[in-house]
Amino acid sequence: MLSHGFLPRPWRWSRAQTVAAAAVLCCIAGCRLGPDAPPTVAPPVASAVPSAGSPDITNDAPDLVRWWTRFGDPTVDALVARAEASNTTLAAALASVRAAYASVGSAESALWPQIGGGAQYQRAKTNIAQLAASGVKVDPYDMYAYGVGLTGWEIDLWGSVRRQVEAAQADAASQVELMRDALVSVRSQVAATYVQLRMLEAQREVLRSNIAAFSSTRDAIRARFDQGTTSGLDLARADAQVDAVEAQLPGVESAIRSTQASLAVLCGATPDDIAAMLATAGAIPEPPVAMGIGLPASLIERRADVRAAWQKAVAATATVGVAEAARLPRIILGGNFYIASNNVSGLGEIANKAYSFGPSISVPIFTGGAIDSAIAQQKALAEAALEQYRGAVLGAIGDLSASVGDFVLSRESQRRSDSAVASAKRALDIATQQFDAGVTDVTTLLDVQRSALDAENAAVEARGATAQGYIGLCRALGGGWEESQENRSTQAAADPRSAREEQQP
Repeated sequence: MLSHGFLPRPWRWSRAQTVAAAAVLCCIAGCRLGPDAPPTVAPPVASAVPSAGSPDITNDAPDLVRWWTRFGDPTVDALVARAEASNTTLAAALASVRAAYASVGSAESALWPQIGGGAQYQRAKTNIAQLAASGVKVDPYDMYAYGVGLTGWEIDLWGSVRRQVEAAQADAASQVELMRDALVSVRSQVAATYVQLRMLEAQREVLRSNIAAFSSTRDAIRARFDQGTTSGLDLARADAQVDAVEAQLPGVESAIRSTQASLAVLCGATPDDIAAMLATAGAIPEPPVAMGIGLPASLIERRADVRAAWQKAVAATATVGVAEAARLPRIILGGNFYIASNNVSGLGEIANKAYSFGPSISVPIFTGGAIDSAIAQQKALAEAALEQYRGAVLGAIGDLSASVGDFVLSRESQRRSDSAVASAKRALDIATQQFDAGVTDVTTLLDVQRSALDAENAAVEARGATAQGYIGLCRALGGGWEESQENRSTQAAADPRSAREEQQP
């Protein structure tokens, strides 16, 4: 047996050793495994969007702030405002943002210890025959206890929890971008549906005016038939033409009601709720003469769907570090402190205290390849998210190229259609005069009338297509969410922390 002189002296930390150990722990705690961000993706070059070669498109920076107000139609403005306030898709997107930020809070809570308190009462009796036989008292007894406990708290040595927070923050950011994209989409759909409604109303007016003109021609042919100067075939053809045009009216009326119902759904209302706003028929909105599209490289900053795809890639990249941290040791702290007594009065005596506290460490030794597989899976998911981002960029470029072409060609079609209407009206005036003078026959007059009707319908469709082309171009350019008050107020409602930060000096 060792004498007291040979007992080992207790270990004592020097001040330098303590500082060094703390520095090492701080360095370890500051490290984060895994990549910090996805690989850089080169922005699209200036030639990515082909030149339109038209004065309708310029290289100026697009002015997208409340772009729908450039129609100069108060009804469009009112409908968009109604949709921003009541659209169910926007409400659901806003709720998703709030849920995403709540998830950020849940992830951040893992950085801090979880401490809980509790109290307990028990009535117990020990059933030990040997103790009773030896005279030990085993009567029932009371036990009161209360205290606090530290649930197992993992020290984030390798940045696993911080990477989870990064992923949650990126997910929340992607939800914000998706909400912005939904805002752009709803505005565009409301404007496009309104234009469709005005197109249908214009077509209805064209049909009504032509029915009146065709009926007048039929009456003149009937008068000649009664006088015996024309045949029954000519009268039958005139009747058929009037009936054919009248048969188109019910279909147009049905389409008008259907479009009004769709517009009501977009506004989060019933058709009756917005009936007063649409009671008076209006003209097809006229877009601005020219539109600037800026540089393709700035498109990825304006498009909310592209920004959402990037945030998803950031989130997927952060989870790689979470998977890699599973390879390394984990240190978990736990413990409790409580006071217990056989009577209530003893709960106030510190002598009745009990406690336990200490760390535990776990090291993966053999997992059957589970950790390596999880790392490979997360890296593949990060790569897939990056490719989806690249696809979103290419999709945005393609969308803009197509929208530029649609706007330019629809504008050209409108010019040609307006010219065709003017020519058709001149031809109709000449044919009517010649018919009245007996120079031309019924067949020629009816053919010219049908051509004029077709030209007017084509002009209505062309004007509507031009307005739709402008809407599609604004949406392809990003929709103007970033400068709108609606976006700022909506984001503040989604993330209360952003509102607090804006109020700070």
